[in-house]
Amino acid sequence: MKKLSANPWFCFLPFLLIYTALAALGHRDVMEGDEGRYFMFAQNLTQGYYSPRGELNLWNGPGYPLVLVPFVFMKTPLVFPVILNGLFQYVSVVMLYQSLRLLVSRQLSIVFSLLWAFYYVAYKELAWLYTEPLSSCLMSVFLFFFIRSGLPTGRTRDAWIAGLFFGYLALTKIIFGYVTLFLLMGTSLLLLLKRNERMKQYFFTWLIAFLVNIPYLLYTFQLTGKPLYWANSGGMSFYWASTPVEGEFGDWNDDHFTAYCGYDTTQPCNAAQFAVHHQADYDRIFRLQGVERDEAFRQQAWENIRQYPVKYLKNCIANTGRLFFGIPFSYHYFRMAQLMRIPPGALVFFLFIFSCISCFFFRGKAEPWWWILLSVLFLFLAGTLAVSAYQRMLTVVVPLIVVFSAVASANWLQRLRSSAN
Repeated sequence: MKKLSANPWFCFLPFLLIYTALAALGHRDVMEGDEGRYFMFAQNLTQGYYSPRGELNLWNGPGYPLVLVPFVFMKTPLVFPVILNGLFQYVSVVMLYQSLRLLVSRQLSIVFSLLWAFYYVAYKELAWLYTEPLSSCLMSVFLFFFIRSGLPTGRTRDAWIAGLFFGYLALTKIIFGYVTLFLLMGTSLLLLLKRNERMKQYFFTWLIAFLVNIPYLLYTFQLTGKPLYWANSGGMSFYWASTPVEGEFGDWNDDHFTAYCGYDTTQPCNAAQFAVHHQADYDRIFRLQGVERDEAFRQQAWENIRQYPVKYLKNCIANTGRLFFGIPFSYHYFRMAQLMRIPPGALVFFLFIFSCISCFFFRGKAEPWWWILLSVLFLFLAGTLAVSAYQRMLTVVVPLIVVFSAVASANWLQRLRSSAN
């Protein structure tokens, strides 16, 4: 019994029950938001293609639609893949704890794992066919194998497994595809400068992550003629982030400007206010299709930034607010639900700043794997803040921030003990 109680899969089992209950009880048997798109891609995959026939739609990678494929084949009720979100979230908690145990004490591992377990901002997506629970799971599993590969007892196999999970994460959240490219190039250069077994392991992690994406990238190249093309959604997001209109904060909207309508029936729809400033751009750009439309949005975004660089900087600061705290939004009344998102966001923001400051003080103790993971975090943040950012986008890297803050706390505690002695 004592051995069973020490098993993290058993200790954190109540969270599996909580997460699956939240998913099942919160689920509505009608697809909303991004759910229909993920389900559509899964249906396409069962018929042997991905982008809809006769059009180019590569709005997101195939990572999550592939998970939905068995449920589409079996024609299960939508609640079944939704309940799977609870399992993904539970695994992310356990694997984060396992990662922390490689680095810090059991007490700190429990405390910081619980911070992630109770990060209730992530609970909303449990009841939806959204990518966040899967992405968090993939990140936590990647962290475990990557950190273990960097320890003295680490094995080459751990680095390879880490690459597999990060590669699938890139197929699920396309921004990590570009993170993979940067780190593959970076570790290649480091391997040329510093030839050792450990650096070779890190290089293979990112090489394998990239190779996992090759089949999909070959498919997108066949459709678009563009290499390394993960999705055609970035241009529109970049366009909204570049908005030069005072009173707008760079938040994304759809082609009807109704993205925020319907959240609260007591609040008026703000589509008409967006249309005043953006209808002409949309009328012009939506005459194009596929890659050309994506490129047109990017070109307009760059033109906006060239003419109004200070406004773009303000939008990026607003992106930071939305990423961590869930505010601000353009032409949008404040809702009580947004107030609930501020406390956990403030905690994560504090842990992030605390970790960054601690990196400076303890930089001499940091192993190469630490700097690589720090690069993952900052590359993700740079890419996310450059386009339209939302708080649920941060969810995937919260386990990474937790790891940094736990190690930083352990270092400060050790310094305090040394000073006391």
